[in-house]
Parts: sequence; C-alpha cells; structure tokens
Amino acid sequence: MADFIQGQRWLVDSELELGLGMVQSVEARAVTLYFPECDTERQYALQNAPLTRLILEVGDSLEHREQGSLEIAKVHELNGLVIYETPEGQMVPETELADAVKRNNPVMRLLTGQTDHPNWFSFRSALNRGTQAIWNAQLNGLLGTRSNLLPHQLYVAKQATEHTHVRALLADEVGLGKTIEAGLIINRLAQQGRAKRILIAVPEALQAQWLVELIRRFSLFCEMYQDAEHDFAIGQVHLVTHKQLKDLDTLLEIESHSWDMLVVDEAHHLPTNAKPNIPHWSELAASTDHLLLLTATPEQLGLEAHFGRLHLLDSGRFVSFEQYQQDEQAFSELTELASALNAGSINNQQQAQLTELGIHWPQDSKTALSALLDRHGTGRVVYRNTRKGVQGFHDREAEAVCFNSDDERVKALADWLKNHLDEKILLITHSKDTAKQLGFQLRHEYAIDASVFHEELDLIERDRAAAHFADAEDGSQVLVCSEIGGEGRNFQFCRHLILWDIPNHPDMLEQRIGRLDRIGQTSTIQIHAFLLEQSQDLGYFNWYHSTLNCINQIQPAAGAIHEQYAEAWFTEPSDALAEQINQDLQSLTQQLEQGRDVLLELNSCRQPEADSIKEEIEQLEQNHPLAVVEMAANLLNLHFESIAQGIYELIPSSNMMIPMLPGIPEGGALVTFSREIACGREDTLFLSWEHPFIQGLLDILEGTDLGQASIAVLETEQVPAGSLLLEVQWSVNIPGLYQHSIKPHINESVFRTLVLEGGKKDLNDVLKEDALQQQVKAMPVKVARKMIREAKERISPLYDLSQTFAKQRFSEVIEQASNALNNHNAARLERMTYLAGINKLVTEQDIEALSQQIKAETAAMAECEFTTSSTRLVLCAPPGTL
Repeated sequence: MADFIQGQRWLVDSELELGLGMVQSVEARAVTLYFPECDTERQYALQNAPLTRLILEVGDSLEHREQGSLEIAKVHELNGLVIYETPEGQMVPETELADAVKRNNPVMRLLTGQTDHPNWFSFRSALNRGTQAIWNAQLNGLLGTRSNLLPHQLYVAKQATEHTHVRALLADEVGLGKTIEAGLIINRLAQQGRAKRILIAVPEALQAQWLVELIRRFSLFCEMYQDAEHDFAIGQVHLVTHKQLKDLDTLLEIESHSWDMLVVDEAHHLPTNAKPNIPHWSELAASTDHLLLLTATPEQLGLEAHFGRLHLLDSGRFVSFEQYQQDEQAFSELTELASALNAGSINNQQQAQLTELGIHWPQDSKTALSALLDRHGTGRVVYRNTRKGVQGFHDREAEAVCFNSDDERVKALADWLKNHLDEKILLITHSKDTAKQLGFQLRHEYAIDASVFHEELDLIERDRAAAHFADAEDGSQVLVCSEIGGEGRNFQFCRHLILWDIPNHPDMLEQRIGRLDRIGQTSTIQIHAFLLEQSQDLGYFNWYHSTLNCINQIQPAAGAIHEQYAEAWFTEPSDALAEQINQDLQSLTQQLEQGRDVLLELNSCRQPEADSIKEEIEQLEQNHPLAVVEMAANLLNLHFESIAQGIYELIPSSNMMIPMLPGIPEGGALVTFSREIACGREDTLFLSWEHPFIQGLLDILEGTDLGQASIAVLETEQVPAGSLLLEVQWSVNIPGLYQHSIKPHINESVFRTLVLEGGKKDLNDVLKEDALQQQVKAMPVKVARKMIREAKERISPLYDLSQTFAKQRFSEVIEQASNALNNHNAARLERMTYLAGINKLVTEQDIEALSQQIKAETAAMAECEFTTSSTRLVLCAPPGTL
C-alpha cells in the first residue's frame, strides 16, 4: 500500500482528464483527492487505488501553476513531499505544480495505463521511415503529383526551389506542362513549410481549370474568389483572377493580408509598370518571398515588357534595360557553340572560343556545355523548355470528310465507331448542347457506349466521365466533349480525335489537338474532321490545313498570321494573297527560330541531372505506403478493401477513432498506389507518401496521444518469465524555420532504444523492431492495467536507462547530420563563389547572403533536441501464456 501524505500530487490512471490531484486527507481505508482543474473531490480505497504518484526527474520540465515551464536541476524530499530546484536555485514544491496534465506524454500514459494496441508502435515507425526517406532524397514535394514523371518538369521544379527565395519565370512552350511545373513548385514549398499562404492569379477563363488541376493533380484545395465577400484570411491557397489584381479595392484587401508566395499565370497580360501613388500588383509581387510568373510568350510581346517581368523577379540583378540587351546579344552569339556542344561535336574554332571564355576543353562536351550554361545570365531566373528539346511527341495526320446533312454524318460517325471498336476516340464540338445531343444519339439510336463531358457537369461528374472513358477494359469507346469541358484534360492514351466543327482561331484548334498531342502519346495522332458541305467549318479547315499548315504540326506563327490575314482571305482569296501569306508565315517562323535562346533551353533541363531525378523518384515509389494504409485501417477502424487490380476502396466507418479522414472525401474514395493507374483513372486518388491522407496521419500522431503508449506480450523461453522489455521511439525536434534545410541530412528523425530489465545494453541492434513486431501479441486491457499497477516501480528505471542510450544515439545522429549539412553547404558556397567569378548576375551580395544563411542553419542544428515519441512495454512470458 502506498503512503499518502497531504499535499502530494497524484494522477488517476483511467481519468487523466481530471488533471493533477492533490491529497486532501487520509483515513483508515480511503484517501481523498482534490482536482483543482475541474474543481471536484474524489475518494479512493487505499487498497488497489487506481492512482499514480507524479514524481519528475532531473532534466525534466515541470509546469508551474503561474510561471509556466521550468527546468529541473535537483529533486529534494521533505516529509514525504517533493521539492524541485531549478538551475537558478528556485525551489518549487509539488503543491505549486500546474493542475492540468499534458496528456501527450508517452511515459505518463504508460504509467497510468492509458495504452493502445501494440501495433501503433510499428505504425508510427513505418510512417516516419517512409516520409523521412523522401526528405533524405531531397525530393519532397515532387512525388505526390498525379502526372507522368517528366524529367524537364521535375528538373525545373527542383532547380527553382533550390534558391532561398523562389522567384522565377516559367516559359515552356504550349503542351509541355507549365501548370504542372508551377504546381510542383507550389507543392514543394508547401511540403517544406516554406509557403503557408499562397495567392494564385490567373485569367478568368482559366480559373476553373486551375482549380481542377490543383485539386486533381496535387490535392491542393483552394479558396476560389467568387465575389467581394471572399475572406482572404482563411485557408492556405487562394485563387483569384487578373481582374482582382487590377481592381483597386480588391488589391488593397489582398495586400492587407500576409502572403508567402504569389503565382501569376499568363503574366504578360498584366503590365509591370506602376503609376506613382497608386497601388499596383507589382508592389505585392516585390514584397512576397516567392514569386512565380508563367507565360508561353516571354519575349514575343516586346523585349522591354519581358525585361519588366525580369526586373519584377529580381530588381537587384535586372537594373538596366540597355545592359540587359547587351548581355543577351552576347549570349545569343554563343548559340551555335552551345548547339555544337549539345550535339557532342565541335571544331577547332569552337575549341578556341571555349578557351577565350575560360572554359577548359577536356574532350567532354557535357562538362564544357555545363560550364557554358553557368555563364548564362537569365538561366537562374527563366526556364523555357521547347518541343525541340523534349522528346516524346508524335506526328499528326489530318483528313476531312464532308456530308450533306447532320443525320448523314451522325450515321457515318456511328458506322466509323463500330469499325474501330478496339480504339478510344475523343470527339470535340463547340457547344455543350451539341455534345449532349450527339451523346444521346450514339447511345440510344446506335447502342454505342459514349460518355459525355461538358461544362454543366460538376467536377465529380466530369471525373467519372473521364475515368469511364479511360478504363481500357470496361470503359466507353468515345468521349463526346464540349469546347470548354475539355480544357485542362489530357487524353494521350487516345490517338483518334474527331472534330465535329472547327474553331475560329488556330490557338483554339491547337487546344483541342493538344488534349492528345502531349508527352506520353505513343502513336501518330489521327485527326478526323466530320463536316458539312459548304459550311464555314469546311472553309476554316482548309485555311488551317492548306494555308497556315497548323493542323498536321505545331505552327507558332499561325496565330499572328491568322489575325493579320484571315478576314482578307475569307473575303476575297487569291493566289497572290496565298503567296504573300506563305512568305510572311515562313519569315515569321524563321524569326521565331532565330530568336530561340538555345542556352536558356539547354539550361532549363540539364542532363543527365534531369533524368536522374526521375530515376530516383521511381526508385522511391517502389516502397509505396500500402502497408501503412493497411495498418491505419486496422488501427483506426477504416474500411479498406481491394476491389480491382491496384485499386482499393477507402471509406470512413461509423466507429472510427478519429472524426474524419484527412484528404479523403466524406463518403470515401477509390485509391491507388500506382502512378500509372492514377494517371489513367481520374476517379482514383493517388496515395503517395505526400498525399494529404498520409501527411494527415502524421499530423494525427504528432498532435494527439493516439498510440503513444502500448503494452504487449512476448512469448519466449530465452528470457526469464515476468521480465520487462521497454521499447522507446525518440524523435528529433528541429527548429521549425529550418526544417526544410536540416531534415534532409538527418538519417534517423525517429530512432529506437530497447532495454531489458536487469540488462545494461541497448538491444536495438540485437532484436530489430520488425522482428519483435512479428512476435509480440496484444494484451487484454484489464490484464494490462493490472500489470501496470503492479510494475510501476520497475518502469522508471528502464526508462532512465533508455534515456541514457537515447542521448548517445542522438549525439551520433546529430554529428552525422552536422557533417552532412556542413559538406552540403560548403559545396553550395563553393558553387556560388565559382558562379560569381563567371556570371555577372551572381554578385558578392549573393555570396554574403548564402554565408549568413549557412550560419543560421548551423546554429539551428545546435538547437535540435530529442523527445519521447512513443513507448511499448513488453512482458516476457512462457510460450502458450495467451
């Protein structure tokens, strides 16, 4: 029987919510405790009282009722009461301890019998190991995207985010995925904790498309601006249109809130010149840490306007327009040399040119090219990939078939579809009404499985229609799609495109063809125009196909020529006008080709670095989180079941241990761990280590007491029966501001100790966690609590011994991490110093800023601490006990 003395502090094992109790009185057979936290008294029988004495140890922190957290330097006992001494010499009697109990203390939960299933211990470990591997590879933020792994996109995203402040212009050609690159950068900064408040501004016509892309591809949910009642204070990501950045009142409201990042799509539509004393969006751009501008036409709308955007990105580097012109002219003269190096063959004159530039020719074209690219001025700010530089595009073949009536062409379409039953066909028409009617006719008059996709459908209905079309075995043969309904959707698994009508601008036509003509397409694209005789559509087809030559191939000059000559051509076509158009088309095409910045294009996707990023991600994805999700389903009472090859059903249940599933719709979802399946079936969620569901599980473990303490039985003859094993997980705490720079260098953000009662060694290496997990069994709750009550005095010495080993392990972890960080930063500084010597846009100020950042990171490493993450007490028993 424990000795109770008035003033002592005790905990009730089964009711931690009562707080810390104080002994009020002791009678012959009962003790009375007062709980100030809830202002109540409880009386307990002295025999087997469910109470645990709270005695803190040297090195622990106590919570003072008035002064908050204080460190304990010494522990004294006086007349049965405990008095704690701080390093400053302050004496704190236990009667002055705070009345509330921090429930997320694993040891406290173990001592008071607040335990969970023993599998929680391994669940925590597996979840942490999986996510830490992504950090160690320095690829966090790049894995969770529902898209194909394209080296040029991955390279741009990783390279841009290497800088402390991400300020870049994404200028890839149409079809290469600027939106995905931007999403990767946004997602990476968010995952690293570097961008918690993000504002995205896009043209009004693209607002819905961006919303869909961010949700579908990145699981980033936005607050979309719809009216003046929009609350910019809530949420992480806000999606507005250019109109809001131009509207003075809305802009002032936006500027009244803090933002870490600003993203502007089609940035060339917004002027960069501000008028005196009038608020302008460029001021917001200048004040945010991270700025991302997107435009596929960076220079074609005026070199001075392009310089204005560069000045907005980095006013310290891009100061003089005249100097910028001179620098760019000098770089353009190196185009031929860069192309030769990229081809792996240079002549003697070009070798001499390299020598003049201070580049040693080591008979290695790639090394010399890398050195040449380092000298490129805007290469650290602007990224531009082109179709010529990115492999994976196929030819196009177009044909037009004409009909006398709609009935005739609908019947011809049905016959054509029945003759191509093994093919997927995308049909696009301008009007949603036409799409709905045509889909109805194909289904009900001709018994053809046709999905319909248009703007009246909500996002879920669109996803289902697209997923049904994408299903290779049971899906629809044809997807009938309206103009706006097809925006932002990619169907590169399909090679047949049927044009039911022809848009009145070549850019809109290219948008249609671009649904199929994308990276990932494996066949020649077949374009079939089903048109009416003597229709305007037929005239447009002939204009695009025969005159502008923009159907069978990408034609960058087509838009400008169309706007200049279309009206004249359709009014009075002639051979002379056709010849003039052809000459101007060739001339403009040649100008655009000559204006290519080959250095910039090569610098936007350096090889072999770009391919190696893709290979590393593919390697990491072989260890997907299926096993972790299965454990989560068992521990949290979720419905998780395989329903098809690689596809699972994840649905909340009525008796879940948490109120809702993070990142999963209220009604559940179909999920997959395969990138290939996720890209082909948009009705599934792609559960990578970076999906909000997995990240949410981590947040639950870090923010709640679930699974912090558990008890298990190990049936063995190798250890005396009744002996205790204490297994503890320790986590490394990193100062929040430096998580993204320190965590990649810590091999073990969570490490384990294992001690045996009566032993003096850490058995972590002797009995691995996975091996022990396979042998332990759960203990009935009543038995576990009884065992805890009887073994309380034996647990603390085991924990003290574990802490001794943990200190040693922590020192080793931090030493290894410090060395890795120092080596990494030394290489960064050396690289920056080298660039400052050859690239005038890299200055001494850059070197100094990096030096200061390195000092701050080194200081933050010294502030890292370790804390108890979870505990598992294992009772050794003879075989057959349970």
